[in-house]
Amino acid sequence: MVFLEQVSMRYGNDPEILRDISLKLQPGSFHFLTGPSGAGKSSLLRLMYLDQQPSNGTLRLFGYNVGRLPRQQYPLIRRRIGVVFQDFRLLDNLTAFENVALPLKVIGFPENKIRDHVSELLIWVGLADYLYNYPKTLSGGQQQRVAIARAIISRPSLLLADEPTGNLDEPMSMRLMYLFEELNKTGTTVIIATHSENLIERFPYPQLHIDGGHLTIIPGKK
Repeated sequence: MVFLEQVSMRYGNDPEILRDISLKLQPGSFHFLTGPSGAGKSSLLRLMYLDQQPSNGTLRLFGYNVGRLPRQQYPLIRRRIGVVFQDFRLLDNLTAFENVALPLKVIGFPENKIRDHVSELLIWVGLADYLYNYPKTLSGGQQQRVAIARAIISRPSLLLADEPTGNLDEPMSMRLMYLFEELNKTGTTVIIATHSENLIERFPYPQLHIDGGHLTIIPGKK
């Protein structure tokens, strides 16, 4: 599923952000990604959704050696990855419904099923009254929920979420965590970057902990 072997990463000529990271994640696993601000959590996610290339080492996704693939094939791999960005990256000219529907349209999902699936998910995340609002009319927390819905609507093989509960109150954070768990039970590999000690305490999953560019795996609590 996700395999990194002695991967390092830098931006331009800057010092390396990630140093000799080796990691193998099995399909259907669930991990928190932790570490201090600036440690490299977002950079590791950027590697995994092919927004950045390693400066050294090997990255494999779904059995493909990414370094040997032509860039024209990246979109096919990205379709299997759902991403929740910290800055949401919603399309301002599309409504909440249209933003969430976009991944299904790309893969040719039938229109009637798109309508049902998207409406149901937006209602679940508490946006029943905002389906046809544009992002600029939504609060930060509402935009975040739209971004989460868009990331999971197509049931991706890999879900990468960067602080997905950062702007949400505790009840909605818990509700979305249960949604991530349900998605995980269907086989999706889930990686959630978070600073929330509350989440880590309540959901005893292993941690991929980055500090100083190095990765340590902390087992989940039993």
